[in-house]
Amino acid sequence: MRRRSHHPLAVLALASTLLLTGCGGTVSSTNGDDVESVVGRWSSDEKGEPHLNFTEDGKVGGSDGCNGIGTTYEQDGSTVTLTRFATTLKACMGVDTWLREARHLEIDGETMTVMNGDHEEIGTLTRD
Repeated sequence: MRRRSHHPLAVLALASTLLLTGCGGTVSSTNGDDVESVVGRWSSDEKGEPHLNFTEDGKVGGSDGCNGIGTTYEQDGSTVTLTRFATTLKACMGVDTWLREARHLEIDGETMTVMNGDHEEIGTLTRD
């Protein structure tokens, strides 16, 4: 009778642990410094609760409080650039849709400064 080894299960558990350990809350900038990762949900208490949710695979989903937002991002240190930006275009009374103009983001701790394509500040979000 052949004895079954638990070795493959142990290897899988170790690999999973190492993979999860590598998904921490920091990324490296181009100069090698560790900086805060953008991954996670960022939001505002404004009417409509605008928010963005960043995933580890470079995708962003969210809402400006009225319209759905879908895009991708690239992070270099504390600077994040949104690319291939798409949004719905519903008209919502009383909701400021500033977030759909977001193109550049700057992370400082738990605060994200949101800027338009001209690098002008248009608002802020905080990490949830």
